[in-house]
Amino acid sequence: MEDLGQISLLPDLEEEIEEEDRIRLREEEDLVEALLFSLGRSVSAEEIVICLNMGRDGALLAAERLRIRYEERQGGLLIKKLEDRYQMVSHPKTYDGLIRVVKSPRKPVLSDVALETLSIIAYCQPVTKVEVERIRGVKSDHAVNRLVEFGLIEEVGRLDAPGRPMLFATTEEFLNRFGVDSLKDLPALPEGVEKLLREEVTEELKDGFGLEAEEESEEAVVNNEEAIANNEEAIANNEEAVVNNEEAEGEGIDKEEPFKKDYFDGEDRKDEEIVKEEAKAESPET
Repeated sequence: MEDLGQISLLPDLEEEIEEEDRIRLREEEDLVEALLFSLGRSVSAEEIVICLNMGRDGALLAAERLRIRYEERQGGLLIKKLEDRYQMVSHPKTYDGLIRVVKSPRKPVLSDVALETLSIIAYCQPVTKVEVERIRGVKSDHAVNRLVEFGLIEEVGRLDAPGRPMLFATTEEFLNRFGVDSLKDLPALPEGVEKLLREEVTEELKDGFGLEAEEESEEAVVNNEEAIANNEEAIANNEEAVVNNEEAEGEGIDKEEPFKKDYFDGEDRKDEEIVKEEAKAESPET
């Protein structure tokens, strides 16, 4: 009988544990929901981790459960994932009613020029304005400035080239406005178009910023340094040769001096003997 009693308690215990787990998971989702609503912007994974006071994997699982719950409910709000961030947004089905209240949509209308410029930046980012102009074939100052004002692109750094031009890339707002979770979800370009864009950017880097010229200049500097080193070595060799010649000439003079001295001494002795013989011949005794 005791065994039967223990067996009958097991299902109740399991249900109690499962209920506690459901409550715990729901509390995690409620915390994430409150965080998204309170901040009113996209929330990073790190912020969710801090809010839940747990590991990154568990925090992301809670955010993903909340997103799926909102997706299944299909209410007036959705949880949208943007790269590794989450944001609470209104459901597209509510736009008409919201616009009547706001009177005018906040979403900017992009011209064909702005869309073309934005497309180039989206597929070639990070990219400079000059590179965009090289691809479009016309000036793009106004289009780039408008895209920055709309928050669709932003400066992400500067190119390591003469003048250090600004590099532009798309923003989180771009993902939100165009309904994609990641840049990887952008529509694929037609075959050959992406390669053509890359080639145009590479050409502009060479022609517009002189990156190739810099490489050639560095090579020329190296060659000049080698030539100078060779010239210095040749001068050193010439100086050494001059020194050796001077030493050889000095040694030659030392070797010839005894010969010259003996030669002139012999000539002097010959002259003395001739004078003596002439003196004897003129002497009265002879």
